[in-house]
Amino acid sequence: MKKEVLLDGIKCAGCANTVQEKFSAIEGVESVEVDLATKKAVLESQTEIDTETLNAALADTKYSLVK
Repeated sequence: MKKEVLLDGIKCAGCANTVQEKFSAIEGVESVEVDLATKKAVLESQTEIDTETLNAALADTKYSLVK
C-alpha cells in the first residue's frame, strides 16, 4: 500500500533522514522516500499504516504530520 503525508518541521537533509529512519522502523513499512523540497513522505507498506502510528514514530522528534 502507498501512503503520502505532508511533514511539518523538516528544514534540512538531516531532518529528512531522521524522518526516513523513524518511518522505516515501523513494522510493515517496506520503503520510505522523503522529499525535502515538497516536505512530503511517501511510504510503501504491506498493510495500511494509520496516522496515529506515523505520529507516534515522530513523537520524540521536532517533526510532525501536517494536519
